[in-house]
Amino acid sequence: MSYQEFLVERERMDALLRRGYVIKRVHENLSGAFIEFALPTPAASESKQPLQTLHIQTADARKYVSSLLIQQMKRSS
Repeated sequence: MSYQEFLVERERMDALLRRGYVIKRVHENLSGAFIEFALPTPAASESKQPLQTLHIQTADARKYVSSLLIQQMKRSS
């Protein structure tokens, strides 16, 4: 995997975050990580949330997701 691939993956994540999405779920396996993004909405309408899923393959992008999760957790507490 190249640095250019990381930049593409990072930009895709950043674009969703700019649109107001937050990380909802991370599922990692041997082929990378599947990151689910959702728009924050009240719990009553949670089943109708529009989800966006990204398949992240580079190690740097997976580390970037970890840093995003830490920032998200700090903001919510």
